[in-house]
Amino acid sequence: MKKVLLCAAVLSLAACKSTDIRNITSSVSDIASIGSATTTNTTTTSPGYEHNPVQYSNESEDISVHRTGKTSKDYGVIRSITAEKNPNGMTMVRFVAFHLDSGAALESNQYLYSMDENGWMNKKSILTLDTRTKMLNSGQYYLKAKAKSGDFYTTGMVQLASGVTNVVTIDLQ
Repeated sequence: MKKVLLCAAVLSLAACKSTDIRNITSSVSDIASIGSATTTNTTTTSPGYEHNPVQYSNESEDISVHRTGKTSKDYGVIRSITAEKNPNGMTMVRFVAFHLDSGAALESNQYLYSMDENGWMNKKSILTLDTRTKMLNSGQYYLKAKAKSGDFYTTGMVQLASGVTNVVTIDLQ
């Protein structure tokens, strides 16, 4: 194939101007590079094109909201944390949960694991049911929330302010 391309290039160069010669040689080199593309087990590569073979994964992670420990990545979205005054001046938390795709309201249980200043997680969780308000200490917590219907979760870090009711809006995935 290379000999045929070389012969075609030589014959076409016979009565051409220098600009024509440059155009022909660049065309021939482009054709030659396409012909010399290599094939591997997962992808076909040619100059100027790259393809990452691993794009999709069917692996999943078992999320246990009852067990201490962080998930490999954060699931769902912790949308916002707003502070509302409460009559007692105590630190409290209330969760409002929605489905990530549809935006529909969901009932969920939340498990909060307190974190100390060194990043260590407490083994005992604080359970909050549905949208009920729960009294607790301010500070940083790791959140694991699970919908009551279906396998929808939200995980991630939450910082609760002192002396107010922290209303945490989450989207379960």
